[in-house]
Amino acid sequence: MPTGHALAASAASAELPQGVADVIVGMPQLNSLGLSENWLLKEAGDRHWQHLAASLGCRPGALRDAQDRRVYAAFTQVHLREARLQGVQEDQRLRWQLRGTRVGRSQHYSRQWLLGPDGALAQLEMLSVFVARERAGDNHSVVRVPLVPVPSASNAGDSEEAAAYAQSTRAVRAGAWHERFLVGKHAPLLARDTVRPCPANDFNGAGLLYCASFQALTDRAHWAWGLADDRAAVRERQIVFHGNVNVGEEIELRLLARRQAGCGHWSWTQVCRRSDGQPVADIATHRR
Repeated sequence: MPTGHALAASAASAELPQGVADVIVGMPQLNSLGLSENWLLKEAGDRHWQHLAASLGCRPGALRDAQDRRVYAAFTQVHLREARLQGVQEDQRLRWQLRGTRVGRSQHYSRQWLLGPDGALAQLEMLSVFVARERAGDNHSVVRVPLVPVPSASNAGDSEEAAAYAQSTRAVRAGAWHERFLVGKHAPLLARDTVRPCPANDFNGAGLLYCASFQALTDRAHWAWGLADDRAAVRERQIVFHGNVNVGEEIELRLLARRQAGCGHWSWTQVCRRSDGQPVADIATHRR
């Protein structure tokens, strides 16, 4: 198995592929409200991953670093915008478009669109970073790792967009959402729920709590807290990731803020590890 350096060298002349594909809607893509946001995040995550690996000229399973450790792409931010998922029906043909670029030596950015007969149904931005485990089987030991950058024909506009998106991730970690939601750092919790994620459903093949599971677990908590019903549709969702959890570990979902927005509302949910109290994700959700 080649190292990450060898992988990069073998792909030195590769261009970043840009994807366009059709999707036929069936029951796996649907829920009771329309198109499933959970399916959408999983599909977008896989397309991002495949695009990233293709840009390095290898299969996703072949990514390894200079120390011969298996390398994965962990998302640092996923942002769903302008979602109109409730009108999608079975047998519809949708078109998927993807544009992506690398950011430095360890990050990859993609912007994706799902298009229906009457225009865009959703827009997704995704930013990932290459990671490896310092200790086998311990998701607390996941660290960022660099791979040798590969020359590519990246569009300057895409690169600027990706850099701005990376900055927005850093801003959330620096506390920008306290100002956005008009709450102090020591504001009382509005609600909380404790969950032990299931290895058969919530963790992915890398043994990490799956990016789409954060959305699913948050929606279950919102349902329990009365923030969601069988009519309110998600229009926007922004998830900023800070870390991960181990199989068998409990997480706590904390509702930090809620504010009205026209005929809908925004909410801020933080996901924390129960073992050490460390946040692993911040999630802003707009329902209308």
